[in-house]
Amino acid sequence: MKHDNTYYAVYDVAADDTRQAIIRILKDGGLVRIQKSVFCGRMSAQLKKDILENIKQVIDKETDSFFLVMNCHDCFKKFISMGQDPNFTYVDETNRGLVF
Repeated sequence: MKHDNTYYAVYDVAADDTRQAIIRILKDGGLVRIQKSVFCGRMSAQLKKDILENIKQVIDKETDSFFLVMNCHDCFKKFISMGQDPNFTYVDETNRGLVF
């Protein structure tokens, strides 16, 4: 079975309206917020392309930053979390090492 890769979307955006637009784009794409400026989720190649195109339309390249970081399926199994354990069951059903 082919797995879509897991991605982390990370942003730093100055304007509230731009930030809200980015949040909407990521949520509409099925990503889940795991911290204030961090979303996570599986993406197909087409969904990734669509999200990036939509982000490009709203971001201010002079003041904002947006990063999309891929974490392959096998690497995601090695995810380490410190502090509160985010709920990643929607992303991957395997056990991961957790550090508290």
